[in-house]
Amino acid sequence: MSTLSEVIHCPNCKEDVPRTLYCLNCGYPLYKLEQEKKAEDQTEDSVTETEPAVKVDMSIEYEPPQETSRAEEPETSSEPEEEPMTEPELEAEIEIEEEPETVSEPEEEPETIYEPEPVYEPEVEPEVEPALMTLEDREEYMMDEIMIEFAPDPLTKEIMDNLAKNITLKVRLVRLLRDNAVKEETFRKLFDSYVDQGRLWVSRREDIIRRFKADLERMENEVVSARKDFELLEIRKNIGDAGDDEYGVKAPAYKWDIENLDTEINKCKGGIQYMVNLKSLVPGEEIAELESLGQTDYSDLDNIEGVTSDTIAGMKETLAEALNTLQG
Repeated sequence: MSTLSEVIHCPNCKEDVPRTLYCLNCGYPLYKLEQEKKAEDQTEDSVTETEPAVKVDMSIEYEPPQETSRAEEPETSSEPEEEPMTEPELEAEIEIEEEPETVSEPEEEPETIYEPEPVYEPEVEPEVEPALMTLEDREEYMMDEIMIEFAPDPLTKEIMDNLAKNITLKVRLVRLLRDNAVKEETFRKLFDSYVDQGRLWVSRREDIIRRFKADLERMENEVVSARKDFELLEIRKNIGDAGDDEYGVKAPAYKWDIENLDTEINKCKGGIQYMVNLKSLVPGEEIAELESLGQTDYSDLDNIEGVTSDTIAGMKETLAEALNTLQG
């Protein structure tokens, strides 16, 4: 592959990037710039050639070919006429047809009786209603329901999208250096900037995860306390210690606290799961390449010719951090 040593200014993201088919930063097709330049040069040097017009002599009148009448042509048939059969021949054919044909009967084989195999139907476990579940089963059940409906806020989505894009750009830039498609100096300039940006997005992501976990711990303690208070109220009502007026005021409040806290707890768990599941936002090709390099301890990068050991060491460290971030 030819070595590309120049840096081109991307008209879309307004940044200097290596001269490749697409911008490594925003994906803009840079090859269109070269095509437009070549098209302008060809337009100036090209000479328009026109072919001489073909003149048609209109003085000659067109005479359509005369059709011959099919009625005048004698009809000829290539099929030979069948001669009528004589009476002896007809009688011979009738006698031959009347002769009975002897058909040999096939030998009867003994019938084989196949007994149907028993069909074992799998036992279907009865569905357990959320109200009859244990605390852990109920939380897991609610977790599945919340994950489907969870939608991140704009700030959280922006952090995750930028972090996924940062990892993708770093893997693609390493691929260019490995294929000798970019010089080491240009690579270091872009790669170092991607490393700084990536660490910023990772730090913000960790802050949000810590906030989710702190809220989750606080709400779990509150819901445990609310369930205990409601259980005590039920016991007091059953033994006559709590009257209908007290039960009618406190019971709905406890139930509302428990239901509301359950919903908020599951939303919080859904947010943590969203922040951890970064693989869903990174292209599969880059994930596969990153995991493949990690399985060999990034030893494939040692074979890049003309690259200093410091650059290779920096790539290994950065790619290892990116893989750990993807794996949560």
